Amino acid sequence: MPTKPDGRLERGRARRELVLDAAVAVIAADGAGVLTHRAVAATAGVSLASVTYYFPGIAELRQAAFDHAGSRIGLAFRALVDAHHDQPDLLPELTGNHAKTLVEASRQDSLAVFEMILAASHEEELQPTVKELDGHLADLLAPYVGDRETALLVTAGIQGLILNQLAGGEASGDALRDNVADLIRRFSANPH
Repeated sequence: MPTKPDGRLERGRARRELVLDAAVAVIAADGAGVLTHRAVAATAGVSLASVTYYFPGIAELRQAAFDHAGSRIGLAFRALVDAHHDQPDLLPELTGNHAKTLVEASRQDSLAVFEMILAASHEEELQPTVKELDGHLADLLAPYVGDRETALLVTAGIQGLILNQLAGGEASGDALRDNVADLIRRFSANPH
């Protein structure tokens, strides 16, 4: 007779995910500087002990929240590019559409990532994570723009456009989408 699987492991993963989602929400709402175990517990609707069980220190909680948000953003874009790998000319539009998604549907994750980028200017231990995120985007753009160095430049431009939009810039999500696509097209290694 087969044994019934123990659901504790899955419940533990779900609880950890809930805590990370709450940490991202706290960072997005009020900044990384106000992240506390108590704020996350209240946002997640779980006990303080649940938060400290998974993340004993605030530094671990903050790093995990940044990684969580950055991974979701990066994995979503990677899936989008991979789904259209045979259509490289769509990269400007795909990236523009993803940028629009980042300031609309994925706003919390985007705000948390930009909080991490800013925090990295003061905290050396965050710099490798920021470089890794930049590198992933640059690797996806490099075949279209010609080389990784140019792709890193385009990545910085895209981040600037997104940050301006998140900070309350006047442009709409549609304008952001068009500006990002236009920026990438301007650096195309194979102009049409």
